[in-house]
Amino acid sequence: MASEVEVTVCTTELYQLVAISDQDLAELVGHGIAEPHDQQAVEWQFDEAAVAQITRAVRLRRELQVDWAGIALALELLDELEELRRENGALRRRLERLEE
Repeated sequence: MASEVEVTVCTTELYQLVAISDQDLAELVGHGIAEPHDQQAVEWQFDEAAVAQITRAVRLRRELQVDWAGIALALELLDELEELRRENGALRRRLERLEE
């Protein structure tokens, strides 16, 4: 039986992995872009999904030159677009089956 392994990254590792400052990370978390496991902890821990989201946010900020609030909105809209594309694909497949 396979067990799931949860990988977490602490802030010190994150600063090196993503090249983000502690102030930017605090703002990013403040805008709800990513959430640490325990915001009250001395050193935050982030799971793989949060690290991916932080990486995505930092890249968008560098490319778009927008503040963190704008990045939070852009990420929300990109996620919504991805979901709509998935739904559209599923509906197209259903329609194709009905047309056969």
